[in-house]
Amino acid sequence: MGNLADLTVLPALGKARWTTAQIFGYEIALEAVRQAIGACARRIAEAEAADEPDQDLIAALRAEQAAWAARGEQLDPLDTRAVSRVRVDADNLLSVDDEDEDDDEGADEQDDEAEEEPGGQDGRGD
Repeated sequence: MGNLADLTVLPALGKARWTTAQIFGYEIALEAVRQAIGACARRIAEAEAADEPDQDLIAALRAEQAAWAARGEQLDPLDTRAVSRVRVDADNLLSVDDEDEDDDEGADEQDDEAEEEPGGQDGRGD
């Protein structure tokens, strides 16, 4: 067995080239990609479970899912514009899905009203 110092590669890697903000943005973008892939998987499963599955739709959804996977694999933490685009695109995709699933119209208003104190007080005892 050789010298342990000869076997380690960490010193050769050098200092990271990205900032803390860049790496956090990158990690958030990767999670957004995973969420988008999952949303596609759910839509594929729903399409496949239909009485008459639309094969063209299923193929398009699989292509969309593969495109998201490729975006995640190609994403560079130093490319802040690409990271931002992925985050925005995923947010747009996922927020549309969230709105579609809100079958209980007015639920948000009801939740807001339930949180308010009677008489318009905010619960601070003013």
